[in-house]
Amino acid sequence: MAAVLAAGIFLGPLSTAACAGAQAADPFPSVAGETPAHVSHRWAYASMLGGAGLVGLSFVLTDRANRVYADYLQATDPAEVTRLYDEAQRYDRWSATSLLTGEALFAAGVWLRFLHRPAPRRVSLEVEPTRCVVSLRF
Repeated sequence: MAAVLAAGIFLGPLSTAACAGAQAADPFPSVAGETPAHVSHRWAYASMLGGAGLVGLSFVLTDRANRVYADYLQATDPAEVTRLYDEAQRYDRWSATSLLTGEALFAAGVWLRFLHRPAPRRVSLEVEPTRCVVSLRF
């Protein structure tokens, strides 16, 4: 009796393994892989271009501030001195603002283009004769 039970225990998995080959020989249904959706990088390129433009503008504004400051150093009229000093300060602030904003925009564009990976859509609407109309993916 013990020998029959031992044989059943050891040979039981072999019989199911032998049947597995016959089951695996059936053709598997083909499943089409999803092609990744094309992601537009327009905002990234626009951000980098705008940032580079603002950085370039900051150099123009710095040059203008330096010329106005040179005029301030040469001025002798007190009203003219005050006006030129205020104008030089204004150009200097605009230049710093333009530089910092341009650097931030350029960095954001680099992040959007090269580092950021958008999350896959969880709900999609597909109209095809062989698919569901609305699919929810987990």
